Amino acid sequence: MDQAQPKALIALQPFIIEVTSTKNPSPRFLADLITRATSAPGTYVFTELLQLSAIQALRSAESEYQSALTSLEIFSWGTYAEYKSTPGLPTLSESQALKLRQLSLLTLASPFLPLDLTKPDPLTYPSLLSVLDLSSHQELESLVTSAIYAGLITARLSPTSTPPRVQITSVAPLRDLRPTSLPAIAQILNTWQSRCIGTINNLEAQIMHIRTEAAHRTSLQRQRQEVVDTAVVQGENDASKAVRARDRRGNKRDLDERMEGEDDEDVSSDEVKMDVDDTGDYASMAGRGGLGRGAKRNRGRGGFT
Repeated sequence: MDQAQPKALIALQPFIIEVTSTKNPSPRFLADLITRATSAPGTYVFTELLQLSAIQALRSAESEYQSALTSLEIFSWGTYAEYKSTPGLPTLSESQALKLRQLSLLTLASPFLPLDLTKPDPLTYPSLLSVLDLSSHQELESLVTSAIYAGLITARLSPTSTPPRVQITSVAPLRDLRPTSLPAIAQILNTWQSRCIGTINNLEAQIMHIRTEAAHRTSLQRQRQEVVDTAVVQGENDASKAVRARDRRGNKRDLDERMEGEDDEDVSSDEVKMDVDDTGDYASMAGRGGLGRGAKRNRGRGGFT
């Protein structure tokens, strides 16, 4: 579908060249060229041909040739129903009728089509049969299928829906805008602009709310961190004080123990001195003969043989 417009423009170029290369083309020549251009395979867009000054000059020609210009305008932006309802237009050939019906599907599916709630859905089977002047569902389905294979539309047939409908999801950019559609297009663009502005305002409000919430969370986190830091510092100070107090108690205890140890040493020294003194007394007593009698007495009792 993306290549439909370039292909259609290429198919139209021979007719544009034919008009521009002909000096003083007659109205009959131009009317015949329009018939050939609208009948040729692959020609689905006619804007460039319609804008040529020689083609526009047909407006001041005889009514017979003016009708050729009117038919070209309908092929450019109109529908098959408009062609049939306009008096004085030349009869369409089979190839022209097929092409105009195919192009009418693009117009009926266009979002620029004026909305009329009093009329039924234009893409239902009954509506399409009426505006395209078809007699059966098979003819309509064959037409839609040919437009799909030509790359003009992307569509799906729904014959079992209520009512049966042609679901057209996209169309090729082959149709020109009719002059009377500009106010409707301007209204659509204004509506679209209003929706865009509303969406932007909503997004800005949401962004502001998110930023405010983020700033609030950051402030709370900072306050909590300050409380934690204060508690940690206070805990470290209390622990340091406790260690210093314990060290002071330990030093006093060590001093007391050392002092008690020195007292014990003094007592032991006195005892040793006392023992030494006692030994001296015993020795002196033995020297004076105090122990001699005992020793002699033991020998007399048979202590030695």
